[in-house]
Amino acid sequence: MMSLAPFVVALALAQPTDPYVRSRVDSGDTRTQCLYWTTERVTWHQSTYGNPETPGDSELEAMRRSFQSWQDIFAGCGNLALVEGPLVNEREVGYRREGDNRNLVLFRDRDCSVVVPAEDACWDEDTCANEYDCWEDDDNTIAITLTTYDERSGIIYDSDISFNAARFAFTTADGGTCFPPVTTNCVATDVQNTATHEIGHFIGLDHTRAQGSTMNPSAPPGEVSKRSIDTGSRDFVCAVYPRGRASQACLHPVMTDELPAHAKAGGCAAGGTAAVLPALGAWALWLARRRRREEGRE
Repeated sequence: MMSLAPFVVALALAQPTDPYVRSRVDSGDTRTQCLYWTTERVTWHQSTYGNPETPGDSELEAMRRSFQSWQDIFAGCGNLALVEGPLVNEREVGYRREGDNRNLVLFRDRDCSVVVPAEDACWDEDTCANEYDCWEDDDNTIAITLTTYDERSGIIYDSDISFNAARFAFTTADGGTCFPPVTTNCVATDVQNTATHEIGHFIGLDHTRAQGSTMNPSAPPGEVSKRSIDTGSRDFVCAVYPRGRASQACLHPVMTDELPAHAKAGGCAAGGTAAVLPALGAWALWLARRRRREEGRE
């Protein structure tokens, strides 16, 4: 029997400052399994809708650059290929119990609090985003990665990335920092900066407070530093997805006869003694809030 257990990794001052931190079934709990892919190839798709507020298809190209920056590392020392599939006319994220699952990347440019009736049951069921194609999470969250994994093994089945275009003005250009309504030839919330961070979650990285890390959870307006993947995150790829070897679990090794790498919803372990229990985990990139100190005013 399948059990879906959603949780959100909260931004906390106690986050570690290690070069990299692996995502776990229970965030921060080293007694639980780490999350990781066991396939040799992971295909991801962008929604045909894109983001109407960025010029042309620049947001799609920025996304490709972000995935390519991670793929370059995998090509050098890893065992996983991140491959772009065709654009898809799809707007639903999450794991499907029946049918095919796509690893989807999309922008939500409508606020659920504006378009969804207050009495709609989707609020309690956390389904408004899919039902109304809107942004359902916290306003200060720039983007969120929703990952479905097996609770016993940590093996990832599906991962989707959503961008909060309802609240943030995403840009794809270089230049100085700017704020809406000015978003031309400058950087407000950079698509590539955001995507590179979220793809880290996509492959099994959690947040770290290490300065200069791609996986630092805050992103002030104008930031582009996360476009370049830091050394710690590179080391994660080489250590967890070593070329010529199996992807590395944190706890006991997971054997292929213990749990199929492509287990479907409703399936059981090959031995038939334990049910596959996929759970949902969400990781987010936040807006860095700055407190302005004003002096000399009454």
